[in-house]
Amino acid sequence: MNTPPESIHSARFRLSDHNPRKRPHPPTPNSRMFSTSPAMRNIGPPSPTSVSASASVSASASSFTAVGSSEEEALYASVGAHRPSTAVSSSLDSGFDRGDIVGATMDPTEFDYDPEGYDDMEMEGYPESIESSLRNHIYEGGLRYHAYRDGKYAFPNDDVEQNRDDMKHTMTLMLFKDKYFLAPVEEKMKRGCHVLDLGTGTGIWCIQLGEMYPNTKFHGIDLSPIQPNMVTDNVYFELDDFEDEWMFPENKFDFVHIRHTLHSIKDRKTLLERIFKHVKPGGYVEFQELHYWPHCDDDSCTPMTPYAFRDFLRYLDQGLRNLGSELNSILEIPRELDEAGFVDVKAITKKCPVGVWPRNKDLRYAGLFLRTAIMDGLRGLVRRPFGTGLGWTSIQIEMFLMDVRTHVMNSDFHTYFPFHVVYARKPME
Repeated sequence: MNTPPESIHSARFRLSDHNPRKRPHPPTPNSRMFSTSPAMRNIGPPSPTSVSASASVSASASSFTAVGSSEEEALYASVGAHRPSTAVSSSLDSGFDRGDIVGATMDPTEFDYDPEGYDDMEMEGYPESIESSLRNHIYEGGLRYHAYRDGKYAFPNDDVEQNRDDMKHTMTLMLFKDKYFLAPVEEKMKRGCHVLDLGTGTGIWCIQLGEMYPNTKFHGIDLSPIQPNMVTDNVYFELDDFEDEWMFPENKFDFVHIRHTLHSIKDRKTLLERIFKHVKPGGYVEFQELHYWPHCDDDSCTPMTPYAFRDFLRYLDQGLRNLGSELNSILEIPRELDEAGFVDVKAITKKCPVGVWPRNKDLRYAGLFLRTAIMDGLRGLVRRPFGTGLGWTSIQIEMFLMDVRTHVMNSDFHTYFPFHVVYARKPME
């Protein structure tokens, strides 16, 4: 197994301090090119007969009103994204105005961005041993994973996964009307404060907010060194495992943010205690996470309706539990924040459709990005949770995914994921 030297961990290696040149960050997902039931017990791999095609379903009215389908490429084009993948084959009417899209504010011509040479430029200026260690990813089944603390995070970090992360970022802004956070910390950010983003991924949340709030310092931590080097002076990225003890002083941060990461945290109690210790009195913590279970407000997908995507999520949850984390732990966060000592716990929930069936245009955009993130990520989502966690073979996985893909693309199922935002305040001493 390729692992970086211990000196990287002990120094909390800062990715953004080794190249003095500054330049604009790469395009946002709106302007970049996107590549790419039964009880829980007795879960096992499917047999050929258990993954047969499902019965047809009705398309009755719901709280999201469904519409018919037509060309979808126009929808991607309207947000500045080209989508060559054959995973998306049908759905939306053309003619949408790019300016109507929440978060579609970046012009790709503003950036001096060379996708062929960007990675190499990022690594210039690193010590040779550090550069070699950072490039030593783990490869399994055609997927790339982080080498540092290999296995701690069950999903890949390759280009497909990075695109998926940025699509989920855009989807989140669409659902919350271009709001990056809901905790009442904006005035602090305008004046200047310290913000910590745990599981920062591509770093897009820190990068964009760093430009919006130049007086605030944004710190992003992740196991994968996939963030750009050349960012504004108030943005910092560090390679580290945030479930380890932190090197930051106590009472340092005004705001701690965690998004689309909670499903992979193995010890939430210790993490919340650590956050409480390092947040200033009066500071906030905020979690943003999907509840990965298909909900439906009409009879198009009842508990008795054959729906392979529901089975997929059940197996994914069990696989992650076997690996030490919990897919839908966001449901426990309000109670756990209270137990950790936080006060003024607030929870807000939105509905994010799986697919393009809603009549509301903004929800259709959000549903398209979510569905594309699901379809593009299926191989990476199942590799370790289903293979290592459940012991399935590659053939069993592929047989099962055949119906999953069909049902995710079927707009007759009017399903959605609840999107939960939970924030709380550390009391004043």
